[in-house]
Amino acid sequence: MSTTPVGPVNPVGLADQLGRAARVLRAHLGEADLAGKCELPTPCVEFDVHRLCEHLFGVLTMSGCAAAKEPLPADLPTALTEVPWVAFPPVLDRLGAAWAAPGAWEGETAYGSSTYPAPVAGMITIMELTVHGWDLATATGQSCTADDDVVATAAAIAAQLSEGARTNGFFGPETDAPADATPLERLLAFTGRKVP
Repeated sequence: MSTTPVGPVNPVGLADQLGRAARVLRAHLGEADLAGKCELPTPCVEFDVHRLCEHLFGVLTMSGCAAAKEPLPADLPTALTEVPWVAFPPVLDRLGAAWAAPGAWEGETAYGSSTYPAPVAGMITIMELTVHGWDLATATGQSCTADDDVVATAAAIAAQLSEGARTNGFFGPETDAPADATPLERLLAFTGRKVP
């Protein structure tokens, strides 16, 4: 599947957004935040906290390979065998470095079983970090915010991919956002989350 990037591509700006989205996720992965909470439900109804962390770990590994234009390793782990506060920091570091490298946002790249223009793969990562970062924070009793430009990028790619994402079950049906909803809350409602 190949998709046209959303708007003009600014690799430096997008890499910065991805880095900030990754830092927000990292802030919710501390031992004090997650210890003893692996079985809690999350707003992403198919995942409890542990399975959400496994999903995110796989997404971040896949995205790092996409940025480097490398195939996924044959021995890619499918289960999270270390606690998140140990497993995630090095993966998040590698992810940020991969998307900040020259050429990361150029050409096409494999992302999962699909091929996308590299900017689309990067923007999907921004969306995953932002939406699932909120899922994780909410499930574990933490508050979550995101910068408006990060949310705008996540919302733009969510809108572009929404038809296929809803068909495949990646997004739930859009929910109602409050009239005074923040940009993040509108994004969450668009992807099927119930916004308080």
